[in-house]
Amino acid sequence: MIEKGSIIWEEFIYGGHWGSIAASAISLSVLILLNIEIKWEFLLLVYLGTQCIYSYNHYKEMRIDEISNLPRVKHIKRYDKYLPPLTIFYEITYFIVLFYFGNRISLFFGGLLMLFGLLFTERGKKLSKKIVCFKSIYTSFSWSLLTFFTILYHSCQINAAALIFFIFIFLRLMIDTIFFDIKDIESDKKEGLLTLPIIFNNRKNLLNFLVFLNFISFVPIVVGVLTKTLPLFSLFLLPLIFYSLYYIQKAKSRETDIHFLSYILVDGEYYYWPFLLFIGTMFIN
Repeated sequence: MIEKGSIIWEEFIYGGHWGSIAASAISLSVLILLNIEIKWEFLLLVYLGTQCIYSYNHYKEMRIDEISNLPRVKHIKRYDKYLPPLTIFYEITYFIVLFYFGNRISLFFGGLLMLFGLLFTERGKKLSKKIVCFKSIYTSFSWSLLTFFTILYHSCQINAAALIFFIFIFLRLMIDTIFFDIKDIESDKKEGLLTLPIIFNNRKNLLNFLVFLNFISFVPIVVGVLTKTLPLFSLFLLPLIFYSLYYIQKAKSRETDIHFLSYILVDGEYYYWPFLLFIGTMFIN
């Protein structure tokens, strides 16, 4: 398990803040890659929206999470009675910021994203019992829409570069969500969800598939650069291949803490995106 530290550290990880900041890092990467002027309040907006969705999910699924996410449940139970008003606070603040700083189309799109995030907790799992990998596809697609939300909020047009980067983000998030489902096997089995770890029923084969997906995910970047649709510095994201290979390889050992890999390393990848792209802009104009 993740080593116990201060309540603040546990809240940062189990409360979803680490993942919410990671979502902001994805949006920041979109801005850097497409050379769009950064509006810093937008990164706060993404954080607030993500926290709202996470808080709602944690509250609604606390009972089932006791099977596979007991440390998180134990932490959240410290303040579970405050989760509903906290979720409402995040949501209201999200829409206040969006209404004050955003434009009409971003207000519509931002509301749609919030709806997508909340709907999976309420309705998505029913389809996950019927459609293989629906949970991962739905989650990855929903978060990938941050690409377009970022562009529309900044009053820019969605072009070919944005579409290519959207595909890249979707594929990277597929690796993320499928990997996360490894730790949720027991609870997902109890709910009857058709996730890939359950379908494969073999961790080694599943991880080999993720290695394949890891390499495939960079095809859009390479194609984008070769066709001069994406800037050359996009290739500075390629080291992420080895980052993913590291935690996938570590997961092959049953002694490895899968919670640490999921919460810290997998979600932590997105923190490197804007950093690598920024370094790329320093070397390649």
